[in-house]
Amino acid sequence: MRRQAAQRLVAALFALLALLFGVLIVSAHAQAAAGADVSESVPNLLSLAGIARAWREFWAIVGPGGKLHPAYFLEHKGHLVIEAALIVVIVYLALQHSFKVHPRAEDPLTDKEIDQLCKEWTPEPLVPTLPESERIEPTVITGIDGPYVYVQGRKEKVLQMAASNYLGMAADKEAKDVSVAAVDKYGVGSCGPRGFYGTIDVHLELEEELAKFYGTEAAIIYSYDVATVASIIPAVTNRKDIIVCDEFCSYAVQAGYTVSRSRLRTFKHNDVADLERVIQELEAEEKAKRRPLCRKLIIVEGIYANYGDLAPLDRIALIKEKYKYRLMVDESHAFGVLGATGRGACEHFGLKPEQVDIIAASMSHAMGSVGGFCVGDRTIVDHQRLSGSGYCFSASLPPYLAVAGINMLRRLRAGTTPSSGGSSGQQQGDKAGSGGAGEVLPKLHSKIRAFRTDLMRGVPGLKLYGGGVLSPVLHLHVAKPVSEAADTAALRRVAELMLTSGCGGGVGGVLVGVPQYASIEHRRPPPSLEIFVTLGLGDKELGLAAGALRKAAKEVFKQ
Repeated sequence: MRRQAAQRLVAALFALLALLFGVLIVSAHAQAAAGADVSESVPNLLSLAGIARAWREFWAIVGPGGKLHPAYFLEHKGHLVIEAALIVVIVYLALQHSFKVHPRAEDPLTDKEIDQLCKEWTPEPLVPTLPESERIEPTVITGIDGPYVYVQGRKEKVLQMAASNYLGMAADKEAKDVSVAAVDKYGVGSCGPRGFYGTIDVHLELEEELAKFYGTEAAIIYSYDVATVASIIPAVTNRKDIIVCDEFCSYAVQAGYTVSRSRLRTFKHNDVADLERVIQELEAEEKAKRRPLCRKLIIVEGIYANYGDLAPLDRIALIKEKYKYRLMVDESHAFGVLGATGRGACEHFGLKPEQVDIIAASMSHAMGSVGGFCVGDRTIVDHQRLSGSGYCFSASLPPYLAVAGINMLRRLRAGTTPSSGGSSGQQQGDKAGSGGAGEVLPKLHSKIRAFRTDLMRGVPGLKLYGGGVLSPVLHLHVAKPVSEAADTAALRRVAELMLTSGCGGGVGGVLVGVPQYASIEHRRPPPSLEIFVTLGLGDKELGLAAGALRKAAKEVFKQ
């Protein structure tokens, strides 16, 4: 720093000397032009009087009226010199590189040093190592017997309540038969996206059946359910648009609005008043900043995967109409479960298809297949065929899974329930009928109400979220939470005891789940024990599950 300051001081002194020398030369030039003796007229710059005289003579030349004044210079076409100089500078800059590589002050590394650094370098793992307490060995299922499954390492069957096979279609005999026939006809995969020789006639047939089932203009199917919602959202919105969604929407919704880069606002979980507050703040902000019109989208789930409660779609639809927003509903857990015909939460709350702009759902729950779909007007559906990344860049749905979906829709309308066998309670309660979804769904609803009512009587150390809401997705939280890690460990212990303690009568236990959430999710719900109620469960199975849950919870929470 001192060296640089000294260099600046020396440069300033040289500049001052140059200025004084210039003043001297100009004064001499002026005297010579006037015919005086230059040697006599040169001022003495070593005295104040000489410096003052030199300055006056200098100003007489460069000041107003002088020959070196800019006005005089421009009047005599001096601007041509300036313009020529500017042209030279522009050409010079245009021929230069955008940047210059400055040589590094350090000497380059030798080959030996590079080799040594490579030996010392230890790469970080792509996936962080989990602590021992968080490592979980997955439960491997080796066989299915109605509402029961066989688990690797266990001889006795266990009650399956960790799968969202709501209508029992995943292991249904008729569904398997039509799928086997489809494999014989089409093979096991399409091996190509829909836009590149991956479209098969059963894909078009399933889309037609879905549109007919929902009463919409068109439908589109995706080969992966998580990619369905995550593809739809960025296809219909961009960074200029606004998305308002529930703070605890599923990961698929979070991935969708992240990719869309839209302006995001969240409202408190299932709080319609807070939803309206957020929209009012957005409207005021848009008006104050005079922003141009944009697309505005509300996103909710019919049945929330992370909590198991229902979105009040009737009230949300009123807000959507009031503020001119569009509404998207993820019906993954409500499709085939709610509504008079199984259309989901929208039908359950009395909404007509035209009142909801976009309806999406997974085909891996009630349908017992794989993939997802979207129904709506033809413009929205056709736009996704060119803009939906999960549709454009993924191999299309295997044909036999599309056939399984077609079979489910037709049987739901006809009222034919699964014929996969099972317990006596299931066989007596769920025989095939012909009354359509009006007979099938009330049976499922009665099982949901019965099990929820039983759990609402109390479970030691746990509380049921949502109470008696008509949802087959049950989440039980720790009544007195300690921390996320401690609560998760306690719930896993409950699930382990339910699986291994035995229920009697040849039943080795009950299989339930403890959801795991990725660290990249924006909001994660509190730890919970997740249980699914399905059509294949009879009164006996529901009683066994409730008893096993209370027994395990009592041992873990010591209540």
